[in-house]
Formats: sequence, C-alpha cells, structure tokens
Amino acid sequence: MHGEMLGKLKLCLYSTRDAAKGWQETLSAHLETIGFQRGKGHPCVFHHPVRDIKTLVHGDDYVSAGSDESMDWLEAELAKAYEIQTQKLGAGKHQKAEGKVLNRILRHTTSGWEIEADPRHAELVIEQLGLENDSGVATPGVSGNDEEDIDTDVPLVGDDITKYRGVIARCNYLGTDRPDALFAIKEGCREMSKPTTGSLRRLRRIGRYLKKHPRLVWKFDMQDEQTEIVIRTDADWAGCRRSRKSTSGGNICIGGHCIKVWAKTQAVIAKSSAESELYGVVRGACEGLGMKSLCADLGSDVGIRLELDATAAKGILDRQGLAKVRHIDVNCLWLQEQCAKKMVPLVKILGDINTADLMTKHLVGPVMLKHVNNLNLELRAGRSEQAAKLHSMSTVAPLQNHDQPLSRNLPGGDYWAERGENGRWVRAHVTPRSSMFYPEEAPRGPGRKTRLRPTRKVQGTYVSGLRFKKDSDWTRDSKDDEFNESWTGRTIFIVDKHHSSDHGTDQRRQRVESSHNRRVSWADLS
Repeated sequence: MHGEMLGKLKLCLYSTRDAAKGWQETLSAHLETIGFQRGKGHPCVFHHPVRDIKTLVHGDDYVSAGSDESMDWLEAELAKAYEIQTQKLGAGKHQKAEGKVLNRILRHTTSGWEIEADPRHAELVIEQLGLENDSGVATPGVSGNDEEDIDTDVPLVGDDITKYRGVIARCNYLGTDRPDALFAIKEGCREMSKPTTGSLRRLRRIGRYLKKHPRLVWKFDMQDEQTEIVIRTDADWAGCRRSRKSTSGGNICIGGHCIKVWAKTQAVIAKSSAESELYGVVRGACEGLGMKSLCADLGSDVGIRLELDATAAKGILDRQGLAKVRHIDVNCLWLQEQCAKKMVPLVKILGDINTADLMTKHLVGPVMLKHVNNLNLELRAGRSEQAAKLHSMSTVAPLQNHDQPLSRNLPGGDYWAERGENGRWVRAHVTPRSSMFYPEEAPRGPGRKTRLRPTRKVQGTYVSGLRFKKDSDWTRDSKDDEFNESWTGRTIFIVDKHHSSDHGTDQRRQRVESSHNRRVSWADLS
C-alpha cells in the first residue's frame, strides 16, 4: 500500500501453496488440450485414450509409458509449451536400458523391467550407524524375548534421541521399497517418541541387514494383460509384547507383479485373532479399492480378489451383521455388503503361501526369502551404475559408541552434520586441518537470514590422539586461529534466536560482507 494505491500480484510467489496449485492447474489444462484425461481419484495421473499413453506428473517431472511413436508425439507437444529435458528408456536403438525416475533406478531387461530404491539411503544408514566394516546379518529383526529391552537398557538422552529419529526416519522412507525390512522399520518408528538403548540395538540390526543386503530389485516380467488385482492380507494378533496391539500387513499384485506393500499397527487392541484378521482384511480391501481407482484413472478396468488365510475373519464377512462379535467396530462391516455384492470376493488360501506374512512379523531367513521370491523380488549385491554416488550427506554422527573419537574416516571429506534444525550449525571435519573453521568457508552453510552468535565451539582430536575443546570469537581474526598440530573433529555455531525482526531462518545462501574488521556474518560459497 502506497498512499491510496494498492498493488495486485499477477504471478504466484515461488514455493507457496498457491504456486503449486497454479502449476498443477496449468499442466493439467495443457495435457487436457492435447487429448489427455485427468484422473478422478488421482489428479496427478493422466491417460490418453487414443494414443494409449499413461502419464504421472510429480511437480515438474513427467513419467510416461507408451509406444515409441506415442512418446515421440508427446515429447514434441511438451516441447511446444515448455523447455524440457528428456530421457527415453527401452530396447530401442536410441533408448537407454537404465535410468533414474525420481532417484529410483528403472532398468529394461530381456525379461521386462526392474526397479529399485536409491541406494544412497541404505548407504547413509550404514554410514550413520558406523557399520561400514560390519559383516551384516541375515534378517532385519528377531522375535520373542530377544527383541525386548533388557534390564540394563536405559532411555536415550540429548542428541542421541535426535540421531535415532533421523536414522529411523530415513529407514521409514526406504521401507516402501524394502518389504523384507518393512515390519522391523515400522516397529522402530513406533519407538521414536521415547527411544532406549534397546531401540538403538534394534535399529543397528536393521542397518546390519542393509549392509548384508543393500539392494532389493522389483522385477516386472512381461506378461499378458491382467483383468484382476489380487490383494493378500494377514495379521499378527497381539504381536507387540508391550502394548498387545496387532499388526496388519498386506501386498497388492497384478499378475506376477508386486505393486504395493504395507505394514500398519492396528489402532485398537483386538480381543481375538479373528478380530485382528478382520481389521487386516478391511485394510486390504481399502487399499485394493484405491488401487482399482488408480488403474481406472490409467485406462484399465480391473476387478478385485482378496485372499486371506483366516477362516474366522472370512466367516464374519460372509454373513450379515455383528452376531456374537458385537464389540467389533461397525465401521468395519461395510465390507460385508461389498462381499455380498461380489464386488470384493474373498478367497481362502494356505498360510504357507500367504506373502503378506512377510509384513506382519519377524521371520527366519529361509521363510523370509521364500516370500521375497514369491513376490518376484530379488536381493542383490553390488550397486547400480546409474545410481547417484554417495557424497558426504550425513546429518548425524555414528551412534554406536560414545567413547570413540568424534572424527571418522567418512568418504567424501567434511560435511555439515547439523544445518540449523537444533538451533545450531555443526561442521564435521573428517579431513585433518591446521586452522579454525569459519562458516563462509563451505557451501550450503547458514542462509542470509540466519544470525549466528559470535562464540565458536571446537571439539576435536589432534593427529597425535590428544583431545581438546576450545571456544573463540569467530567474527574476529586471531593469531590463536592457527594450530601447531593438525586435527579433526567438529565446529559448532549457535543460532542467535534474539536477532532483529528482519532476519528469519531460511537457508538460502548469500554472502554478506561486513566492515569494521569483522568477518562475514553468515555463509556462502556456491
């Protein structure tokens, strides 16, 4: 507002919700003008009924599948509206056999297609837990008393809680692509609020498993067109020995292709195995109906078949009403009507072949591998050539031993161990240095609106093995900034939370020069 004048913004501000919504509407309008139909249940999915192109849009990334001719046509249409970069995967002469889609590895083979997770997630978990030299274990978890806390276990405190949460959160992101470790990861996430040394022990076992089996490849072999989605569900009644809550697990397959898996702790305490299995079946039916809607948005009309190994749960769904199980939540009985209409047919299968068992409990190695193979998944060693290399992206220090030196031989050199999330910026020095560290020395440092206190805390170890701690004023040059001996360790800068109102907490990097013999107040070199 200036006097009596009022300005109107004609463009959306970058990174606001309105900007994201505006971009989604813009790209949707463009795709619809060239013949695509937007998904009703999934607005980011588009299908071209004439050219049979299936497209998924994530932000400004388009992932499309279709014939070579259709892909050439789509590329030409997009080039008319936007400046684009493309990669084509397939068996064609000018197509690559392997590439990245949202950092997942997608690979064309003689049998069909393969997909696997970004390997950097598993590598970071291993690095952050200090397991680079560990030989690994065959399973991500153990059942029974071995998975419980023992008398000597105590709650984690201070930074160890943050470190635990950071590593298990990364595992949780990875869990979508790792059904073999999904249940163990889910259990670890349940302990995020009050982790103990037992929680850390179980987390380290997950890391050791990832060390032994760093890759899980999803295989999608060529097959005939399928007309049915198969959902398999299972539940482990009162599997949690602390809360006695049950776990619902399941997977969705289309033919021989595993599409989705899940492992969820049930919200209520089931009073019988039949009740817990019922809740698991209801969850599977919801997932199956959602997948059916997604297939419809992609131009495929498919049916649903729900397979389970629980006779009692099937009996509850085959009848009408509550009968003798009146304590069951009536919200779960909508599935009775669906079953009566034959919209979601139920099929009883043997427990030995129910692959959903993999997502409900810890299994011994041979049984776990059997279910992994039945889902058409494959554990592999090595590393994809197209995967991005792991740089020093660690956000936490190793958790295994408080007595070991602060520095470790991490690949890639120094890195920011903390970037303002705990009110401080911590630079980990892996490469020996002979001088103090200033925040402007390294890229991706504090942003232009992040004010740091003058006090700099250094905790390190000389190459001779002697440890030291030193506090100094980083805003002024001093002869004490030079060391007589090289050292490794970390430098800590504290965020000043009492700065003026014109400074925020964003981390955009901009070098700010200052005068009066003072160094820059916050960092940037990129």
